[in-house]
Amino acid sequence: MSFSARLVRLPPASGRRLAGIEGLRAVAATTVLVCHSWFYSNPDGPPLWDGAAGSIPFESMAFGVTLFFALSGFLLYRPFLVAAFEPDRRPSVAGYFRNRALRILPAYWVILLLVSLVLQSALVRDGSALHTGALTSPGDLLSAAFLLQDYRPSTTIIGIGPSWSLAVEVVFYLALPLLAGLALLLARRARDSRGILLASLAPAALMLVIGITGKLAAQHLFANPGPGGGYDATWHTVVVRSFWAQADLFAFGMAVAAVHVQVARGALRLPSWWRPAAVAVAVPVGIIAALRLAGNNGQLGFPIDNTAIALVAAIGLALVVMPSAAGGVSRAARGLEAPAAVALGLVSYSLFLWHEPVVYWLRDHDLVAPGAAGFVLNTAVLFVIAVALSVVTYRLIELPALRLKKRTAPGGKSDPVTAVTATEQARA
Repeated sequence: MSFSARLVRLPPASGRRLAGIEGLRAVAATTVLVCHSWFYSNPDGPPLWDGAAGSIPFESMAFGVTLFFALSGFLLYRPFLVAAFEPDRRPSVAGYFRNRALRILPAYWVILLLVSLVLQSALVRDGSALHTGALTSPGDLLSAAFLLQDYRPSTTIIGIGPSWSLAVEVVFYLALPLLAGLALLLARRARDSRGILLASLAPAALMLVIGITGKLAAQHLFANPGPGGGYDATWHTVVVRSFWAQADLFAFGMAVAAVHVQVARGALRLPSWWRPAAVAVAVPVGIIAALRLAGNNGQLGFPIDNTAIALVAAIGLALVVMPSAAGGVSRAARGLEAPAAVALGLVSYSLFLWHEPVVYWLRDHDLVAPGAAGFVLNTAVLFVIAVALSVVTYRLIELPALRLKKRTAPGGKSDPVTAVTATEQARA
């Protein structure tokens, strides 16, 4: 039995999982880990090659967060669209919210408490300064626990640093049933499959507009925010870390979901040339956007360039999930189905939460080495420790919570909204 099979031991809730999704999660989580190892683990101060061309590949690995948002848009919007075409499957919105809470909160709460009180490597605000240590203030700890920390300048980014993206995800979870309702309302007025596809794409277009206006507001409503403007204790940071400024990153994943459902229904057939054309678009757009963002010290919060990165991420997602020309699993998906990639993808949520506090703990205890060779060693040590912790929290916390999820709708029929499989649960 493979490691991934031993790790999960959870039967699918409905249907088959989408090939390649766990591999994409593994890519997203690993790239973010490497980026943070590069940025935080140098004991001599600034990151290696900071400001030079050598920093661009590492700064670009922060795009793993953008990929997570695109995956969430795809994975969570898709079941609502499937339900829209199967009238006998009435979606349970209450079940959907319950499942979302079970998916993200138990592991997050446990890791937050361990990081804040045991490792004491949480991010803490002391006035405007941000440092690592024990997060013991009851008010701050509760704000972080309920993902409200980024709504006030005085508490932005406290606790587990990457959890700011979870706060954005939660707003997306709340908005998604309304967005899906809009798609359904428009689809009922459609006269043909083309009209239904456009109706399905309308919420994605709305999300794109929301995100771009939020980015423009963050960039232009505040005086010279600068590259570090998304980390300071200011209202600019609050806007940057908000759903308003990040909504566009979900939009392209939602668009892929709309097309994927129509392809699966047989209502849409993609032309044979779409894959090379998609690659021809993604490569130059990704390179240009990455270079521009690197010139801005990797700040992803408010530059419109990150919208282009989300497009590239969604193109990569489409190349994986769309069927091959022969109608089977794509070559990209088969490559991402390697057992190690699947296993890493399964624990990617815990890995996303654990890795940055572990970097801080190693650095604060003088357990990191300098130089290029030190960076390789630091990253390897971080990877081993963070993955080991992630396997433990996945097995002891995430899986028991997943087993509590509602898997069937009234009458015994599978509910495509609440019964998304364990491997189709999106995370930031």
